[in-house]
Amino acid sequence: MKSDSPAENNSIEKILTQLGSYLSDYKPRPGQVQMAEAVAQAIAKHENLVVEGGTGIGKSMAYLIPALLSVVEQAARVLIATSHKPLQDQIGKKDLPLLELLFKKQGYAPFTYVTLKGISNYLCWQSADNEQGKIAINELADKAVRYARKEGDNFSGDFEDLPFNLPPESRALLSANNEDCLGGRCPQREQCYALRIRRKAEQSSVVITNHSLLSLDIRSEGAIIPGKFNTYIIDEGHNFEDNATKANSLQITIGACRRFINSDIVRRSSIVNSQRFENAQQNLERLQTAVAALFVRSPDAKFQDFEDENKVLLKNELPAGRELAESIKDLVALVRDLMLRTEEESARSLRIQRQGANLVERLSKISVIADPNLVYYAERTFPGGGPTFSGPRNQGRGAGSGGAPAYALYGMPISVAGYLEGWFAENNVIVTSATLSDGQSFDFFTKQVGMKNPVTLTVPSPFNYKEQVRLFLPQSNSSFGQGWKPLAESIAQLLSVADGRALVLFTSHAALEGVWRLLSGPTILGQNELRDVPGRRVFKQGESQMSWIITEFQATEKGVIFGTRSWWQGVDLPGMAMVIMDKLPFPQLNDPIVKARSENIEGAGGNSFKDFMLPSAIITFRQGFGRLMRKEDDRGVVVICDERIVQKSYGRRFLKSLPEVVTLENLQKVAQFYTKGGF
Repeated sequence: MKSDSPAENNSIEKILTQLGSYLSDYKPRPGQVQMAEAVAQAIAKHENLVVEGGTGIGKSMAYLIPALLSVVEQAARVLIATSHKPLQDQIGKKDLPLLELLFKKQGYAPFTYVTLKGISNYLCWQSADNEQGKIAINELADKAVRYARKEGDNFSGDFEDLPFNLPPESRALLSANNEDCLGGRCPQREQCYALRIRRKAEQSSVVITNHSLLSLDIRSEGAIIPGKFNTYIIDEGHNFEDNATKANSLQITIGACRRFINSDIVRRSSIVNSQRFENAQQNLERLQTAVAALFVRSPDAKFQDFEDENKVLLKNELPAGRELAESIKDLVALVRDLMLRTEEESARSLRIQRQGANLVERLSKISVIADPNLVYYAERTFPGGGPTFSGPRNQGRGAGSGGAPAYALYGMPISVAGYLEGWFAENNVIVTSATLSDGQSFDFFTKQVGMKNPVTLTVPSPFNYKEQVRLFLPQSNSSFGQGWKPLAESIAQLLSVADGRALVLFTSHAALEGVWRLLSGPTILGQNELRDVPGRRVFKQGESQMSWIITEFQATEKGVIFGTRSWWQGVDLPGMAMVIMDKLPFPQLNDPIVKARSENIEGAGGNSFKDFMLPSAIITFRQGFGRLMRKEDDRGVVVICDERIVQKSYGRRFLKSLPEVVTLENLQKVAQFYTKGGF
């Protein structure tokens, strides 16, 4: 696929060649040139393009260079949306500064760029004023405020730009969100970092943002991201549908309602009418009791996985939710009637009114379960970011050391294709990822997001998978009906052979916790498999933040990570020696959104397994496989501990979706592969 402009092709190749002068590990890649030329043609012809680019081809440079050429030669504006912040930072802090230098040396006109994040990513001075008492006793929040005041205009306001890590509880004291931000009515508007970055984005020729903001901007017809754009580039596109679904969902937590009711201004306002305050408290407890009751199951109830117990479909209206919405509306009226003397107090009042009005709107919509395009469900979570366990499987679930559960209510779109379809039709959009197809076609992805008849391109990875990667399919280790011991035994043996540097991927928290408990005691190979191996450090999802685990893992030679869904993708850990998958990653059958989408497909005469479950699982499977080889010299084994991959006919679809690799017959062959490779 060639661009209509030979001069543009020459410019692309020339700039790519120059990269070698600035990047010591850069090598010319034919696939990168091929992708860059395809992007250039799509921009020139105003066509939509879907590119699956294998790991290692250099996708970001392949789309940035032709996009920037359209900026400097045609005064175009380009928006780039990613799923994860690390890629945002790579583009905004490494790739674009380098290309800015290269373009300048080539004699091109300068271009401007900015990274635009959601409002909660920036320090809010109004929040800092409102929470002075709490900030004073929160060391890191106080440190952030002092740093921002000292740096003045040299600080962007982005929490990620602080010279130290700010944990979520500290950020919460210093940030605003779309529900309570006062915008131009805020007394701190002249010092507002979020407004400042929006003004900069309006004047920039390139804006880097995330999938969620782009999705909200599409839904609001351009009200979120300032200005119009000639070209949109969606990287990490395999996540776009999921992020668009979440961004356009209704959500409310019992905790948010409780914080509103117990806020200082609401309590002060309620002095004149204490009955309204008491009614709100009572209705809040009624709602919590009603939601908690949804999770009560008979002793003989059967669930496939722990997650099934933590999401419950809402089939009937929630009268307690409507009553709480009315109580909050009454409290908002009291706050509005309270006479406040200063601008600062008025700002606090306006902010709490906005919070209350938003709670009322969401509670009212979710409680009546009226929109047929949404699936409504309740979810419970536990402190620490995930489920907790105590005792044997099927006993004491959720009642471990994690403490009392928290509850949330959702109204989630069954499909986002409807509102995205028109946007794709009207705009020039390039979507890229390492995994957009199910190994056969792009039809599943394009249908899910409403993309009609795009140009498609597959660019294979330049890595030598046949020489450097092995596939191992151990038998008789499935946990189906056997508990977790067979799987735990296999993992223990595999970790011993690989000597660490492993990522163990689970499809459920139940499997992770079950295997973890077994490996934490001297019951598998006669020792504590996780702790008693010299030099080995083992990290478990939920025990610490993901970013901390990644940093610590990179600092050790024999690290092992146990993770669930969030670790199957978007994690870049060069030097990994083994990736273990406990099962084929099919969507959870009892997940409300999965169930609703499956029913929609069946209702339209389709086959939900073939049309939805299988392609979705294959794409996630390919993402998990891709965690192993991140650089050209990486080498290792991918292990799939699920007999269905060889016993079921659809197993061939999974295997055919992978690059050509050699399959090993037994554990001895795995050990020999590591020995010969000099591990």
